[in-house]
Amino acid sequence: MKAPISWLREYVDVPVEAEQLGQDLTKVGLELGGLERVGDDVVLDFEVTTNRVDCMNVVGLARETAVRYGKPLRRPAADVAESGAPASEVLSVAIDAPDLCPYFAARVLEVKIGPSPDWLRARLEAVGVRAINNLVDLTNYVMLETGQPSHAFDLERLPAPGLRARWAKPGEKLRTLDGVERELSAKNGLVAASDGTPLALAGVMGGGDSEVHDGTRLIALEAAYWNPLATRRSARSHSLHTEASHRFERGADPAATRFALDRIAHLVVKLGIGSVRPGIVTAGAIPAARHVVYHPQRTNRLLGVRVPEGEHRRVLVGLGFGVEGGGGSWGVSVPTWRGDVGSEIDVVEEVARHFGVDNVPATTPPASRPGRLRDDARFARRVRELLAGAGLHEVISLSMVSDAAQRGVADARVRLANPLSEEGDALRASVAFPGLVQALQLNQRQGRRDVRLFEVGAAFLPAADGGRPREVRRVALLVSGPDPQARWSGRREGADFAELKGLVDGLVESLGAPAPTWEAEGAPGFLHPGQSARLRLGDAAIGWAGALHPDVAAGFDLRDAACLAELDLAPLLAARAAVRFAPLPKFPAVSRDLSVVCPPGLSAAGLESIIRGAAGPTLRHVAFVDRYAGPQVKAGHVSLTLSLRFSDPDRTLVGDEVQRALEAAVQALAAAGAEVRGVA
Repeated sequence: MKAPISWLREYVDVPVEAEQLGQDLTKVGLELGGLERVGDDVVLDFEVTTNRVDCMNVVGLARETAVRYGKPLRRPAADVAESGAPASEVLSVAIDAPDLCPYFAARVLEVKIGPSPDWLRARLEAVGVRAINNLVDLTNYVMLETGQPSHAFDLERLPAPGLRARWAKPGEKLRTLDGVERELSAKNGLVAASDGTPLALAGVMGGGDSEVHDGTRLIALEAAYWNPLATRRSARSHSLHTEASHRFERGADPAATRFALDRIAHLVVKLGIGSVRPGIVTAGAIPAARHVVYHPQRTNRLLGVRVPEGEHRRVLVGLGFGVEGGGGSWGVSVPTWRGDVGSEIDVVEEVARHFGVDNVPATTPPASRPGRLRDDARFARRVRELLAGAGLHEVISLSMVSDAAQRGVADARVRLANPLSEEGDALRASVAFPGLVQALQLNQRQGRRDVRLFEVGAAFLPAADGGRPREVRRVALLVSGPDPQARWSGRREGADFAELKGLVDGLVESLGAPAPTWEAEGAPGFLHPGQSARLRLGDAAIGWAGALHPDVAAGFDLRDAACLAELDLAPLLAARAAVRFAPLPKFPAVSRDLSVVCPPGLSAAGLESIIRGAAGPTLRHVAFVDRYAGPQVKAGHVSLTLSLRFSDPDRTLVGDEVQRALEAAVQALAAAGAEVRGVA
């Protein structure tokens, strides 16, 4: 909202310069967005929030200024010198749709159309409004001044001498002032002639057939209160945004209609533009004022400081509220221009704004005991620390995603009843997909290929009984592209399932939970069927891991393969064991390498389980150090080299003990169909 300081000073004595005024009004919630010098004047541009339509006009800003500095507010002159026959003899008004228009009023003016005075043109141009002619300029001027839009019809061009507020009929047409013929729907409000002919799109824009022109002599000047939702719907359906719709769709003052008509009529006579017929023709009723019970002590408790009783009353009365009673409970009537005030806490905010938040001292709230993080919050923090320490970068993605993008994630998903867009019409059922994959896509488009990401966040699942959705805390990981660090082979390999598995196993181990079981069946459909697994702790499924399916990766235009995993945090938290110190071994360990050719169907995890079960308690560690599949191995078979480490905490092992453990492992492997090629 732009307001020249000279215009503000017509209604309130501003004791400071424009820059200071902007800073002071910013403190009461009217942020100064810009300041421009126009000749000898200064135009202040305030960023008025959508709920403060009462300040989308000069008088509203002057009211806030008056309360801020304790100055009286002067209202614009609106006395009218009327003459001629009564307005009701040539004009009638009616409301056919009270849900569209509760109150409708009009005046009749006899005018001579011409250019506006220089001061009026200059003031409109200073706030960015183009001057048209003296009467239209006055309606714009009063709208900017009081916040009430109005519209002037050429009364002699109306097909019938009356105005009606009604809903449009489907298929009706109206040519608006911008020259566009618009087809209307039943959700569009209209100002129509008494015979039903459409004249204007209610609250948005007038019609071209009844517009004021140089030969206009008789004016029907209307001002009404239009339903905000209906105005917004009409403006958006026709892609029209006007100064009038901007105010009406936010809830203009229903009681300002008569005052705006009187103000325009006053200026018409004062500027010599014409004369005013006696009387205002009206239909409907102005909504009654709302009342709130207000307790000053509640404001004091909420602010944590005592506001003098006189300050409560000064602020509220200055802002236009009616105050009755005293002591601990006041009766407060809300002015019609404050549609945003509906309860006591809103009144508390008004007092707090003008008392000044900077007058509230900073204090530390009393506490009976020191606060601490909940176990789940500390656990999530530990997860973040471990993954960041492993070289992954944390991301935070939106919880609202496209339902179509997660069709392969879950059969049942949580849809939003009122989504803002198709890209966010559902709550995510997975933290990893599509969120981390989209983050990878963005990184690759920016030229970054070595991507290692994680996110700790919530996934949302429908309740089995149809109740509220369940929120599940999860951690998701994604690796793609060359590993930033060289591997044991000395090369920077691309991300693969082995790297992902190492990260997951290392994370679970560091959290103090038992090692999960990796099962080849049950992974989501967007993962590669031969490079994915379902993870379990005991009988409970805790997540999944695997390589992204090539077809899915192609749909995201990914340049490199990607592997991702997702784990539920709650079972990991419940399964963690107390961390206990283990003394360093006093006796040396014995290492042996085992080369094994594995048949199809025998997994690495199964191979390790067989070896551990057969070798006995002295086997402390099993590591896979090499893998080969090629011409020297049977088709479908894989050659693996394992490093086995044996030790005993109480003594030094002898060679025969280690040899017996190895032979038992070899026999168990042979029984499972594996071929042991060598032991070293």
